[in-house]
Amino acid sequence: MSQPEFQPFIDVVDQIAGFCAQRVSGTALVISDDNRMAQVHLQGGKIVFILCRGRRGRDGLAIMRTMKNARLTLDKAGVVNADGLDWPTEIVLGYLDGTLDDLPGTGVLGGATPRAETAAARPAATPGLTADIKATLQRCLVKYVGPMAEIVCSDHFDGATDVRAVVMALAKEIPNDDQAAKFKVDVAKALDMPPF
Repeated sequence: MSQPEFQPFIDVVDQIAGFCAQRVSGTALVISDDNRMAQVHLQGGKIVFILCRGRRGRDGLAIMRTMKNARLTLDKAGVVNADGLDWPTEIVLGYLDGTLDDLPGTGVLGGATPRAETAAARPAATPGLTADIKATLQRCLVKYVGPMAEIVCSDHFDGATDVRAVVMALAKEIPNDDQAAKFKVDVAKALDMPPF
């Protein structure tokens, strides 16, 4: 079996976001071009555990974030370790893709913050997928896929609540990588949000 090609780390983060949007369970194995390895454990689309170079949580994320190019494989049969990452998936993805400069709070990644607090923080981190946001996403996508945007959007909007995950999934529907990147920039501007 051939290995996947190395790609920019941001594209790997986008793929992980796509797995989250699809509510995948399993282990995403990430190997950088300088031989660093990371594991991202997913349970029902939520990131529940991070391990990079033997470091967990905040330390593992900090090391993983410095990867420049990497390749990704998904092991759906992999044992999912869910022992202590009480951080919202959106925050983890935002930190890995550079949207967030730092992880908010201190000591939270180790599980010190109760789940009720992290759940309350989620709406502030990422707005919900409102009807206005859906219309904006569809309007932006038309520029890149034409009238098929309505069908593509309805497929991805079904049951989705996370704007970031939907934007990443829609970008993957655009065959040209440069246009997909422009789509993400267009959406960020239209929604007045940080870059995706």
